Amino acid sequence: MKIAPQLKSELDFLQDALGQIDKTVDRKARGNFREIQTALNDWAVKVAVIGQVKAGKSTFLNAFLRQDNLLPSDVNPWTSVVTNIRINIPGDPIAGARFDFFDENDWQEIVDGGSRIRKLTEQLLPGFDTELLRKQSETMKAQAKQRLGSHYETLLGKSHEYDFLTPDLLQRYVCAGPADDEKSDKSALGRYATLTKVANASMRMPEFQVPTIVTDTPGVNDPFLVRDEFTCRSLDNSDVFIVALSAHQPLTDVDIALIRILAKQDNKDVLVFLNRIDELDDYSVEVPRVVADVEHRLRLAIPNIDFAVVVGSAFMANIAMRVDDEAAMLRDTLDTPELSEYLQRKYSHVPKNPIDRLLLGSGLDDVRTALSRVIDNGVGRGQLAKILGDVRAEISATQFVTKQERLSIHSQVESIQGTVAEAAANEIAGEIGKLSEIQSRISELVDNAEEQIESLVSKSWSKLETKLVEQVQTFLGKQDSLVDDRVLRTSLSSDKPRPLEIDLGPLQRIIETDVTRAFEKSRATTDVTLNNCLHACRNLISDTFDESVADIDLSGIPFDDFASTVLLVKKKITLEVVMDRGWKFWARDATPNWPKTIAALRTIATEEMHQPIQKVLLAFNDAQVERASAGMSRIRVMLRMVDAAISDETHRLKRDRTALAKLAGDPEEQRAMAHRLQSKINILDRRMVNLSALEAGLQKPDLSSAA
Repeated sequence: MKIAPQLKSELDFLQDALGQIDKTVDRKARGNFREIQTALNDWAVKVAVIGQVKAGKSTFLNAFLRQDNLLPSDVNPWTSVVTNIRINIPGDPIAGARFDFFDENDWQEIVDGGSRIRKLTEQLLPGFDTELLRKQSETMKAQAKQRLGSHYETLLGKSHEYDFLTPDLLQRYVCAGPADDEKSDKSALGRYATLTKVANASMRMPEFQVPTIVTDTPGVNDPFLVRDEFTCRSLDNSDVFIVALSAHQPLTDVDIALIRILAKQDNKDVLVFLNRIDELDDYSVEVPRVVADVEHRLRLAIPNIDFAVVVGSAFMANIAMRVDDEAAMLRDTLDTPELSEYLQRKYSHVPKNPIDRLLLGSGLDDVRTALSRVIDNGVGRGQLAKILGDVRAEISATQFVTKQERLSIHSQVESIQGTVAEAAANEIAGEIGKLSEIQSRISELVDNAEEQIESLVSKSWSKLETKLVEQVQTFLGKQDSLVDDRVLRTSLSSDKPRPLEIDLGPLQRIIETDVTRAFEKSRATTDVTLNNCLHACRNLISDTFDESVADIDLSGIPFDDFASTVLLVKKKITLEVVMDRGWKFWARDATPNWPKTIAALRTIATEEMHQPIQKVLLAFNDAQVERASAGMSRIRVMLRMVDAAISDETHRLKRDRTALAKLAGDPEEQRAMAHRLQSKINILDRRMVNLSALEAGLQKPDLSSAA
């Protein structure tokens, strides 16, 4: 089946329109449209497959991509690196791969990223064991050095590129399973995995109708925190999320927290895939029950949002596609009467071929159908709308410049047919002066708007930072009741106090709400400034030249809303209770020191939350800046078109002033020049007709109907 055929029609239409524009506009104007062409060529739908470690994400992707064992999916080894599968990306090889390595700073984050936390913990909680964390990091670094030997230092910050793609190649760089550390050859499994920052694999798949990047993530509860952070960063850049859940243990609290954050972003879509139904006993009974339970819990946790929930088994699909003897035996095991009954109830038919039965039961076609619908009707259409807005703005600017050039030339023709050649030159100079005045005023409007927006963005960022820090302290203050409860229970028991465990979920939800509200407020004030500047520039141009530039607007600019996923990194904080031993240091008896425990909690929790909050603030700021920059870019089209008109007029004045001065006494030369200018007018008239036709096509509300 084809994925996103409607969006392909819209993409093709835009590509065709830009091709026609390139043939229509003046050579000087082509550069602006070619920048849009580059943006369109670089555009791709970004799909992230996410879920907890061992939710079957890689198995699902292998089946979804119809690639047998491309991504490591066994219990050991497993995917440990964010892996981008680049499908039908223009400029990419038909098959190939690129692997980027951590640089020195990235590696220090892996090894020493938590060193401040560890130091605070050791100082405030004597006897607290941090060796596990340290050993884990040191083991990871030692393993990388052992595997890579003398190449370790030279690889930092570098990359490896290949013009082919195989499972063995990919597993060398993304497989977390233990490589044979006795071997140092380059083909060893997982040899480079500890050093790989991101993997990019290129391939061609005809069923994908538009360029697509599918990201396989290590999981949002990866043992290594840095991997978790890279996963969350990749989510901020994704458009569609396929959340993989296990049918036998669906929708944990972590899953709900993940889906809740993703669902907050109106410009992104979420599909839920209930995987591994092959592990259930009675499909007909248990699958509907599991689906109903998941849908019910999603409605309770995240009301007012309808999620597409698809159910199936990636394992079934993989077994159906394999041709080895083991797969044949497994097909016989999976192809049960229960499966046939399930297919009959769900799809109202049962394929005669056992392989077709397994493929239908896998649910992979249902996932493709749901994904196609989401891309066609959701994120893709919205992103192309931004590019469409850029095209329309540039066409409007080109029409303005062309009309001004035609008016100026027509004025010259009328002038040189008489004895007022010098007046023609003076009229050109007057037009340049008028344009220069408009240019100066628009430039002032743009500069003022940019200055205001920069101040608004900075203030918004600063206010949000202050607010989030206050929320952390307020939240920690409310944990006193937890400590009071622990004091009471400890006083009634002679056992050693158990560690304090602080659930950060409520704090995360508070921060999510604050970030969303802050962005809404920031966006509103920024949009007011953008719109005021836009309308002032448009009115200035239309009043001076009696020319409308209404097609230069703010349609399609990014980030109508914003929600970040980086807060998913930290779920809870666990602290040992500080114990006092008294002056008899040899005595085994010790009493809890609750004031010190509370102080330790505040200090360590504040430090723990510092990094994710800074990451949220950075993502928040990037979203503000990207929206403002896109808006100002549209407005600058008007400044650029006035610049172009001035440039054309100035060039013509320099070229024609001397010639015009000689025309008064040479009627023959007057006629020749008038003929040349009239030919130029005819060219401009044809250009205007073509631009108007292109503009009319681009104004259709549904690009697919215009294609």
